[in-house]
Amino acid sequence: MVKITAAVAAKPKAPLEFRELELADPEGNEILVRTVATGICHTDLLLRDGIFGPPAPVIPGHEGVGIVEAIGADVQGLRVGDHVALSQSSCGFCGDCRRSHPMNCQNYTQYNLTGLRPNGKKALLCDEVGIGSNFVGQSSFATHILATENNAAQLPKDFDLTNAAPLGCGMATGAGTVINAMKPEIGQTIAVFGAGAVGMAAVMAAKVRRCSKIIIIDLNEQRLAMAETLGATHAINGRDPDVVEQIHALTGGGADFAIDAVGIVPVILNTIKCTRAGGHVVLLGLDALGKDIPIPLDLMVFNRKIQGAILGDQIPQLFIPQLVELNQAGLFPFQKLITKYPFEKINEAIADAEAGRVIKPVIVFNRSFPHAIEQVRRTASHR
Repeated sequence: MVKITAAVAAKPKAPLEFRELELADPEGNEILVRTVATGICHTDLLLRDGIFGPPAPVIPGHEGVGIVEAIGADVQGLRVGDHVALSQSSCGFCGDCRRSHPMNCQNYTQYNLTGLRPNGKKALLCDEVGIGSNFVGQSSFATHILATENNAAQLPKDFDLTNAAPLGCGMATGAGTVINAMKPEIGQTIAVFGAGAVGMAAVMAAKVRRCSKIIIIDLNEQRLAMAETLGATHAINGRDPDVVEQIHALTGGGADFAIDAVGIVPVILNTIKCTRAGGHVVLLGLDALGKDIPIPLDLMVFNRKIQGAILGDQIPQLFIPQLVELNQAGLFPFQKLITKYPFEKINEAIADAEAGRVIKPVIVFNRSFPHAIEQVRRTASHR
């Protein structure tokens, strides 16, 4: 076992609490990863607020990167010292996994949302209050992670791990949606609603695929401007009353593809309406979870296609290294979206993300941080 420090979600919308815990040794195909960095994703906040995932108290985090420190007896492709990025976990043996769609794993809940390891055991040995772990196969808001070989993608050792964290979810979701799910041909057009990390990744991937019109829609003018530097050919403020009409005019009758990376019902409807007959729409935003979307039938009968694309329908061991190669070639400069924070400032990073002050917060772990965390605790206790 290894002693760890974790940021635990104990109450909805409350700051995460630092806890000293003990993590089990890896068994079977499990790996123990020393966390170097982790991204903060909107889904982590849904977990914190009790909207999605195992109940509190629980350790959030699902964009972890780090260095393998120990492996279980059944691990075949990884070794101690390897650098890895972690994504969603999957079983590897169900029909969808064997059809090369591990993001559709039929055992998704068991491997990602129970708060336990895939084998049903607790990850936290000193757990007296039932703290959940292994969120999306990892729970990366901690100094060490107990994951599996199935959700780990090996990274080059010369690639900066503090930049690599968003690859496991945000970048894979946006880029994978374009490259794996949509597969636009050269010269086709795409509209992306939402200039957060996922939307920006979709813009960069659309440029890689050489789309002729890449239209970004958002309320934040600074983000619209950044999207244009990353590959967007046109930017539209979402407050404009004629967003759909502008997209139809720019594309000569409607976009070939459209992505919703927001999740608000009116935006979802605009995402569908902005496409041409035969258009392809992918819904990625999660803010409308549990809500119905009133889609007029006349939008669907003309061969439109609407789908979801969990984590970009990717195979982590193949797709994450591809994104690294694109980045190293200067074609996917996702590090421009990152703002880094030390682990002890994770609550500040979350506040900045919720206020829209940053696009992609990344938490960086420093082995000398325990003293800093103690200072945070003391400051909080005197408030």
